Amino acid sequence: MSAPLLADMLLQPDQAGAFYLAASHLSPLQDAAAELGFCCAHINLHDCEGKDELMRRFASVLEFPEGFGGNWDALADCLGDLSWLAAKGYVLGLQHSQDYRAHSRHDYATLVSVLEDAADAWRGQGVPFWTFITVPDEDFDAVPA
Repeated sequence: MSAPLLADMLLQPDQAGAFYLAASHLSPLQDAAAELGFCCAHINLHDCEGKDELMRRFASVLEFPEGFGGNWDALADCLGDLSWLAAKGYVLGLQHSQDYRAHSRHDYATLVSVLEDAADAWRGQGVPFWTFITVPDEDFDAVPA
């Protein structure tokens, strides 16, 4: 997809949400998003084995305020605010999500739901909030639609 088409897509909050993406496609998307003035964050879930570690990684990368509660409600609250990272839009890239999913299947489903809810909340404000859950290129065709 060309850079202008990526930019047009990223600017549409009504299309934003959580999507699976071949890992090699994340960089061009984040480059296009950065050119638009979006906040872009990579959250690496390699060897992430529990909710506490997941929360620490989100808090560190997204610079959550001191006192972040480290639970699903606190994650949802922070993702729905992000005033400390004010931007025209947001693009999160979750890398190695299969590690977390393999270890914590139920919590993984909750995480995806929280990310979808964050996109819905931002959509109501007219701000794009995208999450791209990367899958190794060779495994991408096996991802359920």
